[in-house]
Amino acid sequence: MARRASYQLQVTRYKLQDENPCHMRPKAKADKAVGFSLVELLVALLLTLFLMAGLATVFKSSVSSFTATGEKVSSARRNRLSIELLGEDINMAGMYLTDMVMPPYTLWDNPPFYIIPNALIESPGTDSSDPKQTDELYFYLDEPLPFEGTLTDSPNQGTAADAVLSGTAIGSSAGSYTVDCQSPEYAKQVGDLANSTASNGLVAIFKDFWEAVYVADKPSVKGREVEFSVGTSPTAGMTGMGSQGLPSKVYHRKGAGVLFVKPAQMVRYRVEMAQMDPMKPEGIPCLVRHQGDYSFTGGGFASNVGTRQIITENVTKFKVYLSANGGKDWAGYGNTDQGKDINDWNRIRNLIDVQLSTVGRPGQKSTRGSEHWFRSIPILVRADVTTRTATKRSEFSADNKTAKYNEMTQTLIFVPRHFGLPMN
Repeated sequence: MARRASYQLQVTRYKLQDENPCHMRPKAKADKAVGFSLVELLVALLLTLFLMAGLATVFKSSVSSFTATGEKVSSARRNRLSIELLGEDINMAGMYLTDMVMPPYTLWDNPPFYIIPNALIESPGTDSSDPKQTDELYFYLDEPLPFEGTLTDSPNQGTAADAVLSGTAIGSSAGSYTVDCQSPEYAKQVGDLANSTASNGLVAIFKDFWEAVYVADKPSVKGREVEFSVGTSPTAGMTGMGSQGLPSKVYHRKGAGVLFVKPAQMVRYRVEMAQMDPMKPEGIPCLVRHQGDYSFTGGGFASNVGTRQIITENVTKFKVYLSANGGKDWAGYGNTDQGKDINDWNRIRNLIDVQLSTVGRPGQKSTRGSEHWFRSIPILVRADVTTRTATKRSEFSADNKTAKYNEMTQTLIFVPRHFGLPMN
């Protein structure tokens, strides 16, 4: 009982203490302050700003360097591609397929290979870096289609000697043939070209006797085969050369290889302004390849210029030089003749003749004997192509302040495969 009374007394005491408004509990100690002061925050913010500014500068420099390097690489790649295409094309210059005995008929005022040095560019651009004058290169070739067919049907089986021994007269059926072109696409290509408006037409070459015949209009295309008849070449009356109608060798054997050739083609390389950038309505300078029928009335091309192909863009210089003494001297614009810059083809040939007078082989001391002189004289051809980057950047200037283009020049030097053929 005494323990219970003591417990009740203690509880009563606690209740009285809680009900007494004057009773004050002991004051707790103040909590210790945590976090950064204002000065510390300002110092941290200032250091962060300096760090971010440094990172931004490094990032900007890296992006700028990456972009500038990418533009240089792109310009170099385009330059290299143009040089490779140009080299492959010039290797075709002077390739005469329709007659293996004598060169084709050409005009003195439209030679099969020539350069117009420092020619004016049509409608030049307004940018100070845009070229105003560059060289133009022209050359002649017979262009074969990229396949070889097989003669599957010949009207007569036998040689010309067989016809003489048998006393068989040449009939109109001797001019009709069927050729397997390997694929329907190739056969369609033959039909389209033969039916086109090309003034020089399409020629078929039989490889058993290497005879060239003119494919008459509207050959019949059936799957991968082409049926055609031969006819008179449209230029035979002007040139005195080419197919006159029936094959002169009379018969061609079944299974003989057949080439289809676009004869008398003229190719031109020059720089033109092309609309390729909407931000530059005046155009950008591009190296352009033109191909069309050779003109037998002068002027490079016949009335139909034919195909136009942009080889590469942003070209600021295109220069072509020739050398007959192994590259010791180069004939082209920049040379002088009688105290004046070389500005026409005849004066370039004069310089080549000067070189040949000292290093030429016997009987090859001049280019004046024939317009096909390059076929018998090994001539080095040098082509310089200069490209620029697509945009101006301060990184391309010496002071890193003025926006400029970065230019790169690559040079091609070689003897085309059809030049100097008699040299063994």
